[in-house]
Amino acid sequence: MKFDTPAGQNPIDRLKVVGQPTDRIDGKYKTTGTAPYAYERHDVTPSQAYGYVLGAGIAKGGIRGMDTSIARTAPGVLAIVTTLETPRMERGTMNTAYLFGGDQVQHYHQAIAVVVAETFEQARAASFLITVDYTPETGKFDLAAEAKSAKPVKGDSGEGSGGNGEERVGDFEGAFAKAQVTFDEIYATADESHAMMEPHATVAAWEGDKVTLWTSNQMITWAHESMAKILGIPKANVRIDSPYVGGGFGGKLFVRADAVLAALGAKAAGRPVKVALTRPLIANNT
Repeated sequence: MKFDTPAGQNPIDRLKVVGQPTDRIDGKYKTTGTAPYAYERHDVTPSQAYGYVLGAGIAKGGIRGMDTSIARTAPGVLAIVTTLETPRMERGTMNTAYLFGGDQVQHYHQAIAVVVAETFEQARAASFLITVDYTPETGKFDLAAEAKSAKPVKGDSGEGSGGNGEERVGDFEGAFAKAQVTFDEIYATADESHAMMEPHATVAAWEGDKVTLWTSNQMITWAHESMAKILGIPKANVRIDSPYVGGGFGGKLFVRADAVLAALGAKAAGRPVKVALTRPLIANNT
């Protein structure tokens, strides 16, 4: 993005928005605690069960087997869906990693199963009873160690990201070599991860071959298209409802594992299911 001509006056310059006491449409509901977030949509569909996502214990490799026999007999368990019994599902808009399905692990805490039970505590407890046989592989996890061999990205840096890869203006190397004084230093900042107040969460309910997702999402169109693609059903059979988002910072621009596993869990259990990513899974999945 280049700015080589004056932009002229815009709404911000004229103080039409910034500096004015403009009420947010959802402001009074959020500040009074009356805005229902995705996990709290108790009124939209009855008999909601709870889904708990099991994350991979390795960062790269494969899954040789999963034993769910003990977990399936645990109190309150209604259904368990594992990645091994699910063919790898398509990726949605902007997804870099696959959200579910297949035996390959692409990152730590990747969703590999969802346990559906009558209560959250029962679903969580049963997930700890699942035994996973991994085949770990060597990965690259140290940015500093890999920096010297890193190459600029060629072409678009991601579907819908707007990136154009490497762009150059002028001859940096030539100018740097001729400069009377040069300064070459490396600066680094600590790792940071966004932590919005509302976790990534979804309530899913099927009616025949149609599914409704009450979720926390910033881009409804992307979510609608992505869920149809991931589930392999027509877009007309998918409905997305997201009136309030309790913080996103861009982390809720596109669908994550909570939406996919809520839909799969609800289908397997035969009743509505709600799923929220735990804080560790949010950090490693978004």
